[in-house]
Amino acid sequence: MKWTAGLSGYVEISLWGINPERVLNMALSRGISIWDIRLQEENHYQLKVSLGGYKALRLLVRRSSCKVKIIRKKGLPFFLMWAKRRKVLVFGTFFFCLVLYILSSFVWFVEVSGNEQVSTSVILKKAQDYGLKRGVPKASFQKNRLAEKLLWEIEELAWVGIHVQGTRIMIEVAEKTLLPSDEENSSADLIARIEGEIEELLVFKGIPQVQEGEQVKKGQVLILGGETSPAGEAQIVRAKGLIRARVLRSYIEKCPLQEKIIKDTGREKNVVLLSFKDKEIYLKGTKENPFNSYRLVRQVKPLSVFKGRNLFGSVELISIVYQEQLCELQHWGIEGAYQEAARRAQGVLWAELPLDYKVISQRFEPLSVREKGVVAVRYVLETIEDIGTYRKYVQKQSKETE
Repeated sequence: MKWTAGLSGYVEISLWGINPERVLNMALSRGISIWDIRLQEENHYQLKVSLGGYKALRLLVRRSSCKVKIIRKKGLPFFLMWAKRRKVLVFGTFFFCLVLYILSSFVWFVEVSGNEQVSTSVILKKAQDYGLKRGVPKASFQKNRLAEKLLWEIEELAWVGIHVQGTRIMIEVAEKTLLPSDEENSSADLIARIEGEIEELLVFKGIPQVQEGEQVKKGQVLILGGETSPAGEAQIVRAKGLIRARVLRSYIEKCPLQEKIIKDTGREKNVVLLSFKDKEIYLKGTKENPFNSYRLVRQVKPLSVFKGRNLFGSVELISIVYQEQLCELQHWGIEGAYQEAARRAQGVLWAELPLDYKVISQRFEPLSVREKGVVAVRYVLETIEDIGTYRKYVQKQSKETE
């Protein structure tokens, strides 16, 4: 397609009849601009012709035994004719693009990444104080200057970088590595926080008191907070090391075949009242409670605005939330009671696990009990975990003989 035809306009037509090739040759010999000629079937062609050449081509078709039909119209003149008939649509499209362009020059999202100790709300509050908030123009603040102010205001930050991504502002931070506290530098022993069998023992500082494969009890000293200096003198240090042990836990849980369970229905009633001089004024809700069974959440806030010469005594704003509860009789059955007891026992032991652990084995053992209508389960969990915990080191004083 000739690219200039898009400005002047062109039509795509079908030409068929007796000897249409003769019409095409006459059109080319007269300088009529035609292109993209395609043979659809015998004596039937599809081609494109300029808007001005189409009128001359129609005269040639009338003198021959052929026919011509317009398939589609393209180009700037036809678009202007279409836009003239649809002024509202064209204006709406232009207005939408203009609004979109204007809105893209404002800040609509502010995100913070890289922070662990400093809360995101603190960083966003400081940035808002210096002009960075939702709805402000992107040109209203300077990235480098804002980063310097955040570093100056928040002492825990070591680096701040601000990046603009469309309507999104990304605040990337890096926090300072704080020096250990006095407690972390003080002398202490590493003791066992739970009973277990030592699987791995790595001593970084201190004197080891146990060996791998040894069974230790809760509170037993694992690494003593002391060492011998190169000069042969005893030094008191903070014991450091890694003590992984095989820990065996077990817990017994019971569950009746039928059990009353209290559930929250999700319905609640909010009441707000003002209390002073043993009087109550209800600002929201009434004193009547619509629920037969409920859980009550009460919050009291003293109003400091009445301090000083207060004729009403202590004034409190009280918020009460009544949350409806429903008591149901749950029929577990033997199998259901066993599964529920196992789930509860597992939840108890897993709540005791530290952050770093590895499960070796776990099993459930049904138990026989004297109580009728009750199922009992023992849950046994075996893990490998770090059992070391600190105890302040106490230097033993030797008794001097008199």
